[in-house]
Amino acid sequence: MSATAGALKRGKPASGAGAGAGAGKRRRKADSAGNRGKSKGGGKMNEEISSDSESESLAPRKPEEEEEELEETAQEKKLRLAKLYLEQLRQQEEEKAEARAFEEDQVAGRLKEDVLEQRGRLQKSVAKEIQAPASADIRVLRGHQLSVTCLVITPDDSAIFSAAKDCTIIKWSVESGRKLHVIPRAKKGAEGKPSGHSSHVLCMAISSDGKYLASGDRSKLILIWEAQSCQHLYTFTGHRDAVSGLAFRRGTHQLYSTSHDRSVKVWNVAENSYVETL
Repeated sequence: MSATAGALKRGKPASGAGAGAGAGKRRRKADSAGNRGKSKGGGKMNEEISSDSESESLAPRKPEEEEEELEETAQEKKLRLAKLYLEQLRQQEEEKAEARAFEEDQVAGRLKEDVLEQRGRLQKSVAKEIQAPASADIRVLRGHQLSVTCLVITPDDSAIFSAAKDCTIIKWSVESGRKLHVIPRAKKGAEGKPSGHSSHVLCMAISSDGKYLASGDRSKLILIWEAQSCQHLYTFTGHRDAVSGLAFRRGTHQLYSTSHDRSVKVWNVAENSYVETL
């Protein structure tokens, strides 16, 4: 048995070239294992750095950062408060408009009742004429130069007032058909209070006691007359467009006026005063 084989059999390291070659192989394996360990270590380090970077980007923001973003600037706060104020004003205007519409409906109802009552009296008077004998006179009243726009009859059915586009008002006797009084067109350039209308007379009303006559015209004026004598008493102004309707409240001297400006005004004729706008 050779010395080398005996040494291997006893587990002792061989000497010479074989031992050197074996040592070289062991060093290469160790170096290779070390390199692999370094490579793995380096990869693990890279993974940890990447994970840290990702976790930083996904980390939740601090409450202080959110509060800073939600905090209003002074200009934004002013704008928000201004919007709230405008919204409150809009709601208030809507409520006022609803209240005005409700009041106008009530006034319109009262005016309709008054008109129907006056129309009923006139229809009764006409019915009496129709039921009269064939020999009864049918009178045609002539006196206006332009179209007649409105008529009212006195509460005692003794007289009729007619108004026309010629700006005049005529008082007629129901019994005889004669003119009792003519209120002429206002004179141009006349100073002081007008003594008549200078534009189309569109509406009239007479108080339930027959004391006052009211007339309204296209020039926004309401003139008040003493019905018996046709003397001018007062002039009411305030509408922004033509006066289209007039009516006295029954049993009072309270006058309601309507206009193309879509308003309703209340007046106290006995006191020559304005009351309110509905």
